[in-house]
Amino acid sequence: MSKMKKALLVVNLGTPDSPGTRHVRKFLSEFLNDKRVIDLPWFFRKLLVNLVIVPFRSSKSSGLYKRLWTINGSPIVFYLNNLVAKLKVKLKQDYEVFGVMRYGNP
Repeated sequence: MSKMKKALLVVNLGTPDSPGTRHVRKFLSEFLNDKRVIDLPWFFRKLLVNLVIVPFRSSKSSGLYKRLWTINGSPIVFYLNNLVAKLKVKLKQDYEVFGVMRYGNP
């Protein structure tokens, strides 16, 4: 009888693909349009997020992400991948370890 592996998911909220305004806009839209993030009826959430928050916040947020970004890319992705690699070594063959994001990639 073969031994079944267990899976470990390391879940993070997410990050844009780059600090550029276009990617930040996409990330904010995906994140803020989630009904579990902004608890408003669908129509009002769509109006608030897509006509107010995302258009006016994307540029400022992009500037903040540019300050945080490193030569390795997003610090959230870098540290997530680093943690996953260390867990794979520590847990050896008994676990499949995956790093995932709720919003954005990967």
